[in-house]
Amino acid sequence: MNSLADVQRYRETFGENKLVLDTNLLLLLLIGGFKIDSLAKCKCTEKYSQEDYELLLKIISFFEKQIIITPHILAEFSNLSKMDIRDPQIVEYITCVVEQLRGFQEKHSPLVELLSLDIALLARFGFPDMGIIETAKVLNACILTDDGNLSRHANSSGIANCFFQYIKNSEYQLS
Repeated sequence: MNSLADVQRYRETFGENKLVLDTNLLLLLLIGGFKIDSLAKCKCTEKYSQEDYELLLKIISFFEKQIIITPHILAEFSNLSKMDIRDPQIVEYITCVVEQLRGFQEKHSPLVELLSLDIALLARFGFPDMGIIETAKVLNACILTDDGNLSRHANSSGIANCFFQYIKNSEYQLS
């Protein structure tokens, strides 16, 4: 999906579909939701702007009650955000994150299933991305990512996905 209109058509066509959120966009969502000015201060989100945060909220609004994260994504998110947000803000930040995550669902692909995947795919994409792919397959969910390699692999595997950079670029051209 290359634009917000594509996302809306997808949602209208497939109804109550689920959205699996990748790590970088989860960081954008939760750090931006904590303090929008923190985006520029955190190494893991410095490439994003307030406009990116607002676009992400628009995309997510199509899937509001069906946001999925995997345990791999949650672990990556936690490790990356703790590198940038420290005392005295960390308790306030984690409190905000916990409240936001209450509305999400956690799903995972069992280790035995991940271990049965093609070794070349695991080597190329790693366990977190392959966990996203497998979770999306099982749930018939759409993936939202800003990782071009993950998006291309999802496309070649027949998994619906939104590549954030394409949507961002299409929206930028419209404004």
